[in-house]
Amino acid sequence: MMEMTQEPGGQQNGQRQDAQQGQQQEQYRSQVQQPLNSQQSQEQGPFQDQTPSQRQSLQDFVWQENALLDQGRFDEWYELFAQDGLYWIPGESGQESPEGRMSIALENRMLMRLRIDRLSHHRAFSLQPGVRGLRVIQHPRLQSDQPDEDGCYTVRTNLIYSEYQKQKTEVLPATASYRLRAVGQAWEIVEKRVDLLSVDGYLPTIQLFI
Repeated sequence: MMEMTQEPGGQQNGQRQDAQQGQQQEQYRSQVQQPLNSQQSQEQGPFQDQTPSQRQSLQDFVWQENALLDQGRFDEWYELFAQDGLYWIPGESGQESPEGRMSIALENRMLMRLRIDRLSHHRAFSLQPGVRGLRVIQHPRLQSDQPDEDGCYTVRTNLIYSEYQKQKTEVLPATASYRLRAVGQAWEIVEKRVDLLSVDGYLPTIQLFI
């Protein structure tokens, strides 16, 4: 096996680029999301004794995330995910983990980026004519006032997802669960899980993100 070496200067440049990308991502999130309660964040940290304003900001985040998808703003939606973020559609009802089991979709940021690039590629013939998606969601519900061991809050909502192409509309009821983590004065998606109601039945081809 051949070892790859990197010059010290190149390593430093790569570190600077990673830091710059992280700063840009955090700045974007702060612009599109309602801020957390800044006084509490400074005094207690973002994960303690959640206030009504913080609960509202978590719920608003889910509304805003769905609005980006409805509007086809996939590049902006992509930036909401953490560097270790996952988009997951389990392949079984009640599936606890993607490890060792079938999943309909299991995508990290790299795979999400590839799929987003494909959506705008002129040679993606299966996407012609264009595909449109729309979601009707219930009021998002915060599952606990305290974060889990990873510092994440879980927010859940039921939704009806419709996808239209070639004069045909596919309708998929589902439950979306979000694990959200505070970063600066905004939230990032550590995991978005979509449980399809008809996961063990016939499923059409899903072109877009639910």
